[in-house]
Amino acid sequence: MNSKLTVKTAYANIYSNPQFSSQLVTQALFFETLEVISHHGNWFKVSQWDNYIGYIHKFYLFDDIADKEKKYIIKDRFLFLYDSVDFKNIAMVAPFGCEIPAILVDNNYYTIQSDNKYFFKEGSYIFKNDKRSEIIECSKKLIGSPYLWGGKTPFGYDCSGFVQQVFKSINISLKRDTSEQIKDKRMNSIDITSVNIGDIVFFDMEGNGVDHVGIWYGENQIIHCGGEVKIQSIKEFENHIIDIKSIGNLINE
Repeated sequence: MNSKLTVKTAYANIYSNPQFSSQLVTQALFFETLEVISHHGNWFKVSQWDNYIGYIHKFYLFDDIADKEKKYIIKDRFLFLYDSVDFKNIAMVAPFGCEIPAILVDNNYYTIQSDNKYFFKEGSYIFKNDKRSEIIECSKKLIGSPYLWGGKTPFGYDCSGFVQQVFKSINISLKRDTSEQIKDKRMNSIDITSVNIGDIVFFDMEGNGVDHVGIWYGENQIIHCGGEVKIQSIKEFENHIIDIKSIGNLINE
């Protein structure tokens, strides 16, 4: 058994136990490499890049290990992957945040070598000059994505999965769950009068400690996943704020 396996589908559900009826706890994205901890029939217990652990069915996996030196991060909501260079037949729809090992051919198109061969054109995303603006632009791409407990794709996010994936798209790694994100010692707590776009806002909505998170959008608004990814006035949540974290250290300001 290989110690590492790679996701071959657009995304893959990861469960609390080795059965589909157990709770969905998180997801892995296309070409994400997973560390195998143990084997349970048709299931693997795996660890992700953020050390999150769960169970995944073998259906989602193959043995191809991605070349991390050839990394293309999808920053559009979705990217069409085709089965040939005539770009007629869509072979897969890859979601925002996927890191895929792609090779640029003749400055014209990209190719991915895997179980199947995929081809794609450059996405439409326009890169910004600073990280804070890029966080906001990436977030806006995902507006309208529905809420899904454990979700990490535009097909469905939970609040912490949304924040984690937005930051991962600009090469900043955060923990998976809100309870861990708020403990990140790289970020300093700040007052709301000092907040800047891209900073992370944590909430206690139920009175039991941190249970929600969003990104400061500017103009007294946050962008977050609550029911769906959307922009809302902070006034609707200001009594529930328990911490605001500056991302200055994360982006080397």
